Amino acid sequence: MHTDTRQQAPLQEFAHRSADYYAEAFARLGEKGWAALPFNLAATLLGPLWAAARGLWWLFWLAAGADVAALILLARALWSEPATSSLLAGGVLLLLAARLLLGFGANVAYQARYVRWRIDRRLSHGLSSWRVAQGALLMAATYPLTIYRFGAPTVSAWVTEFPTREGIASQTAEVIDAAVEWLTVNFEGLFEVITLSVRAILDALELMFVGTPWPVMALIVLLLAWRLAGSRVLIFTAASLLYLGLFGFWEKAMSTIALVAASVFICLLLGTPIGIWCAKSRRANALITPILDMMQTMPSFVYLIPAIAFFSIGKPPAVLATVVFAMPPMIRLTTLGILQVPEAVKEAMLSFGASPRQILFKAELPLAVPSIMTGVNQAIMMSLSMVVVAALIGAGGLGYDVLFSLQHLETGKGLLAGIAIVLSAMVLDRIVQGRRSKS
Repeated sequence: MHTDTRQQAPLQEFAHRSADYYAEAFARLGEKGWAALPFNLAATLLGPLWAAARGLWWLFWLAAGADVAALILLARALWSEPATSSLLAGGVLLLLAARLLLGFGANVAYQARYVRWRIDRRLSHGLSSWRVAQGALLMAATYPLTIYRFGAPTVSAWVTEFPTREGIASQTAEVIDAAVEWLTVNFEGLFEVITLSVRAILDALELMFVGTPWPVMALIVLLLAWRLAGSRVLIFTAASLLYLGLFGFWEKAMSTIALVAASVFICLLLGTPIGIWCAKSRRANALITPILDMMQTMPSFVYLIPAIAFFSIGKPPAVLATVVFAMPPMIRLTTLGILQVPEAVKEAMLSFGASPRQILFKAELPLAVPSIMTGVNQAIMMSLSMVVVAALIGAGGLGYDVLFSLQHLETGKGLLAGIAIVLSAMVLDRIVQGRRSKS
């Protein structure tokens, strides 16, 4: 069976050695498909090393996993007293079956890589002694210990337990405790100013949301929903407010919304300048991005620890913990919005003599408003997700009802309070995103 010379040239470049064999194998697969799978003896004998040499790393790990499983059975059979013939037979059969499957499937996998290589020539191809060395090192690093761990009747402690020094965790924790205590004592005035500032914002918002007569507040919310999002959101908002009122959640819902509003206000106040800074400075972006990654992956309960340590308990530390949890999307989306401003717009303004400040305030920020508003929306959603967690340190609101129901196993009350939180989140989301959905 011969192949066209025009097809032979790229295959020679791709396969290097054994190009004639793979040309024939690929031709058989193209003509008869899976009905006539060509058997690859080299893949059967070399196993994972063949896959590594050809750059098929996913096949390398599959073959290596099958080898290790078979060798574990063989090790258990040989190390057991007396030797277990069933385990021995199972290990041999598994090894043979895995290698036969690899032999029949190797050419199919290699043909698929050849098709991808024809599209993207940057893919690794041919035989590589470096890849063989990598595969051998990986096998040497994983096979012996894994087989010993699962095959031996008794295993040394150094294999199962990470070597560490006893007491290192407690000593490090003591250092952190001492640092927190030093900061608390020496910066008490700063923490007090921050607490008073947050409390002032929160008190003003609670006076507006909670102190305002409920008919007036309900009318304002309904008008906002209608003007910003339309009649459908108006109907949904009216139904949600009716639910909050009928089930006695009105005051607690307004208190929760005040806490969320304070958190989002601080996020907007701090997150927007930081986002602009990250967009303007690569060094700042490289420095702040890992911090944002840590803030987004840290469990939300962990934020309560420094909040209590520096600001005691109550609503102000709950707001600050919520701000730390909800600020990353505000910063990221502000940065993204400014970076997505077309270069042509900035170049046109520069050509007319605009200063960097004029470009920022008259072009970049206005064009980044949709992205910034998405950041505000995400901050609102993440703040509401902290409601129950913040209730642990005295935030009150709807989160307290959920926490109380959880502690006393009152399923009905907890479910009603949870629905109230969901409805509050949905109303805020629809109103904030309403202008964009109408356009």
